[in-house]
Amino acid sequence: MKKNSNLLLILILLSVVLGILAGLFFGERCRHLAFIGSAFIAIMQISVLPYILVSLVQSIGSLEPRQARSVAKRGIIMIVALWGIVFFLLSLMPLCFPSWKSATFFSPSLLNTRETVDYIQLFIPANPFNSLANNVVPAVTIFSILCGIVLMSVPKKQNLLDLLEVTSEILANLTLLLVRLSPIGIFALIANAAGTMYPEEIGRLEIYLVTYLAMGGLLFFLIMPLILTMFTRFRYREIMRISRTAMLTVLLTGNLFIVLPLLVENIKKLFQQHRLESEESDNMAKIIVPITFIVPCAGQLIDLLFILFAAWFRNMSLGLNGYIELYGAGLLTLFGSAKVAIPFLLSMFKLPADLFELFVVASVITDNLKYAVEAFAIFVLSAFFTAWMIGKIHWNLREAVNRLLIIVLGTCVTLWGVNMGFRYLLKNPSDERHTLDSMKIQPLVEFKVFDKLPDKYLPEVNNRLQAIRKNGVLRVGYNSNVMPFAFFNSRRELIGFDIEMANMLAHELGCRRVEFYPVSYDNLSAPLNNNQVDIIMSEVSITEKRLGTMSFSRHYMELSMALVVPDYLKEKLMEDPEYIDSKEFTIAAMVGADYDRLGHVGLKGKRIGLTRYEDFFRGKVKADALLMTAEKGSAWTILYPDYGLFIPGKQYKDLIAYALPLDDLLFLEYVNFWLTLKKINGDIDRLYEYWIRGVNVTPRLPRWCILDNVILKKN
Repeated sequence: MKKNSNLLLILILLSVVLGILAGLFFGERCRHLAFIGSAFIAIMQISVLPYILVSLVQSIGSLEPRQARSVAKRGIIMIVALWGIVFFLLSLMPLCFPSWKSATFFSPSLLNTRETVDYIQLFIPANPFNSLANNVVPAVTIFSILCGIVLMSVPKKQNLLDLLEVTSEILANLTLLLVRLSPIGIFALIANAAGTMYPEEIGRLEIYLVTYLAMGGLLFFLIMPLILTMFTRFRYREIMRISRTAMLTVLLTGNLFIVLPLLVENIKKLFQQHRLESEESDNMAKIIVPITFIVPCAGQLIDLLFILFAAWFRNMSLGLNGYIELYGAGLLTLFGSAKVAIPFLLSMFKLPADLFELFVVASVITDNLKYAVEAFAIFVLSAFFTAWMIGKIHWNLREAVNRLLIIVLGTCVTLWGVNMGFRYLLKNPSDERHTLDSMKIQPLVEFKVFDKLPDKYLPEVNNRLQAIRKNGVLRVGYNSNVMPFAFFNSRRELIGFDIEMANMLAHELGCRRVEFYPVSYDNLSAPLNNNQVDIIMSEVSITEKRLGTMSFSRHYMELSMALVVPDYLKEKLMEDPEYIDSKEFTIAAMVGADYDRLGHVGLKGKRIGLTRYEDFFRGKVKADALLMTAEKGSAWTILYPDYGLFIPGKQYKDLIAYALPLDDLLFLEYVNFWLTLKKINGDIDRLYEYWIRGVNVTPRLPRWCILDNVILKKN
């Protein structure tokens, strides 16, 4: 078995190397291997839930009731204590993540309200078959534990236990058989990743890997062995020396199951050295090792770090309630496979499902360490439990305090060192500000931008549409304070979603030039009805106050209102959403539609009117929050990354349209049909992806690969 395990390890390492080489050589052609990788992940999950069900029922059911009560009481205390330590350390690990102040373009997922977790359905197996069919791991685990408890008191249970033991062995062997496919599956996953992933996509994954290694190292070399020495007479060196063979075996093979007998023998040897071995200690070791094997003790819980990493990766804060939900649901889902638990948790916290591919790639490196830490946790827990059961617990206050200080100091130094390493050795791979500034418009007609409205009013015309076509000029009103709909970039070029729409409208009207004139939101009707501009295209909201003073095209976009708040205040609002309704909460809004809307959204705090958004971000106007649309707010947080978006529980919509002169029905009808055509042919959606979501701003060149760029010498 050892020879086969070593051969499998060699094949897996070889598949990693070959996968990287294949990705570098063939480049994006390796994306076709993604199907094989997905199939491999599905195949590896075949035996997971049946094994959980059978092994839990068999392990618990084989105990006698009296023995089970004693074992359960002390075993639960120990395991829960270790869980608490691991979860506390896990909560500290995000301190390692660099404080990269960054923001992203708008994503519709920002508006998705987080679904309330149905804990009844999650944890109570009302229909065990449904739970098995839908991979509801917590419910399957609870069902298995309950069956095992009932089985303990059944008189004639041996035949069933024998059957369950054989079934468990079959499922374990099936898993080992499926593991033989690992070289193929891992090759496909690595080749696809190496051939299709861009360097900027991998940039933050190394942060997860280093943080994972740091947490695993703290548990393995510092926390768990020192805790064992606090309560027993065992010394640090002998703990590490006696367990090293089993730990190296797990580290090299990634197989925890095969070392369980060796862990029992290691515990016997540890007690022998201190002349504590007895028949009772041997029996306790034989009982506790298999039981702790089916419980995620420490190593498997480190996988929850990926959810914290994914939240940081997406600039999302879980909050206190989120941590509680993560540890509660994550604990039971990890009774099964991480490849089942992680997709479930990503979905639970509304994190992108495609991040699971990063987890799979990283697991090639992290899995062996995870199982080594898990094996060491089983060894430490079992040794501690055996000493407790035979009455050999040793306690010295002074030694315990010294070891505790070493743990605290070592943890602090590690967290600080990793954070400093990230801060000074890594560069933030994301630069959305540069992306925002690099946006551009390809002019279809001549652009002319004015800094004020024309001084002279032109005479009224009966047919504005005909006049525009005759003069060859479309006069557009704009407000440059509504990024990304209309704004000036660093080169003082007027750009944005509505500016490009105006560019297309002028071209399709047959104009030779489009002229842009600045307008103010608190008086939009005057330049239209005084014939100073033909149309206003600059995120104009349809409001009751404006109806009757100007005409509106049919709305071309439905935006969602949000609050832009400092990051520290966003954390507070996540924990206490009702703070937004307190009287001391101050909200600023742009004079015009947004300020008028404050009276309709039910916010009770003090209101402040703005004429420039910069006054809020630069602190010239003191307010807790700024009301604006989420689509617009996302762009502003790119320029001011110390701020973030908070979406209130009750969402309010803003319909935006183009403003036209009152009673100009012919021009209004033309614009309405023109907008319908732009929607049907995909122009509005294309511009939405570009200007609002920041997609394809910098066109991606094909991935560099040896075949294309070296052998075929393509540019």
